[in-house]
Amino acid sequence: MSVFRSALACGALLAALPLFAHHELRAEFDEHKPLTLRGIVTRFDWNNPHALLYVDVQDANGAIADWAVEWASPLDLRKAGWSRDVVKVGDSVTVEGWPARDGSKLISGKVLKLASGKQLSDAPESEAASKSGKAKPTPRWPDGHPRLGLVPGETGYWASPSAASLVETTAGAIRMDNNGLLVNLSDAGKVAPFQPWAQGLYEYRQRTLLKDDPMLSCLPAAGPRMFQVPHGVQFLEQPERKRIFVMAGGGNRNWRLIYLDGRALPQSEDVTPTYWGYSSGHWEGDTLVVESNAFGERFWFSNGGLPHTEALHLTEKFSRPDFSTLRYEVTVNDPGTYTRPWSSSWTLGWVADQEIQEYFCQDNSKDEPHMVGPAAAPAGR
Repeated sequence: MSVFRSALACGALLAALPLFAHHELRAEFDEHKPLTLRGIVTRFDWNNPHALLYVDVQDANGAIADWAVEWASPLDLRKAGWSRDVVKVGDSVTVEGWPARDGSKLISGKVLKLASGKQLSDAPESEAASKSGKAKPTPRWPDGHPRLGLVPGETGYWASPSAASLVETTAGAIRMDNNGLLVNLSDAGKVAPFQPWAQGLYEYRQRTLLKDDPMLSCLPAAGPRMFQVPHGVQFLEQPERKRIFVMAGGGNRNWRLIYLDGRALPQSEDVTPTYWGYSSGHWEGDTLVVESNAFGERFWFSNGGLPHTEALHLTEKFSRPDFSTLRYEVTVNDPGTYTRPWSSSWTLGWVADQEIQEYFCQDNSKDEPHMVGPAAAPAGR
């Protein structure tokens, strides 16, 4: 069997780029050098954060090499029609994908073709939000406040954000992929009112294809990023205890606590900064307004690598204009990073009749040694 370059068009690959919870694919794999492998399956690991398929491939000289093929998480693969037993040891398969930038025998799989003729894609369908000809009204608590979470007797969660990253509301349309990677690096200065050092760091993270993303080390996607990453969020409301838990489906049972008892935010000298910070909220009509501070610096508070300091203060607004829509608005105030406060907003859709599934990013993590980024910034990026 031979290893040969696939004729897949790069433009089509970029259009089909899936959203990965764990990292930006292009920091590890080179989409400009698509590769096709034909071989025999030796192992299939059905684990988070990525399923891994191992294939023995024979080259033109008759030598056999063991290749590893990385796929999306089982949570995403199921949505694309996969199952744990879709392939077995000894099966003959053809794989199309992107090779690892570091030259190792690892590729990011895009298409799997079985000997039976069945073909499976790595790109999962996006989580479908509820749709109907007539929008259902906003569910409410007895006191009249909107329910941000579940209605008794139903299941569901919020997912499919309408924006990939924090971008200032007045910036206009800025093209980027689902991980916040800009199509044109020249747009960087439009994203937010950066201080010079912050724009330089943001552009560096963009040039290196987000290879230093702390999510690669399983750190939380805190701040607004909680509402941008895959696998959704859920609100667990406890009005009798004047608090709300926000549960993240995208990693390691992460959760955030919002107090509704009127307490003041802590002063910086009183607390140790954390990933999730401290949050105090109150209702203004049908809108939950939440003030948060005391954030640490070790996480990225948005897709795309926007920087922040421990001076970060967030003002978030949550509203549910109808049953299937959650509107999220945030004002960022970080005088250590930005020249002035600025705002962004997007919506999430309700995924009905499903529960958030468990996802642990460190179960089978093999990516970090391969996260080398590009040798040089591609032209136009």
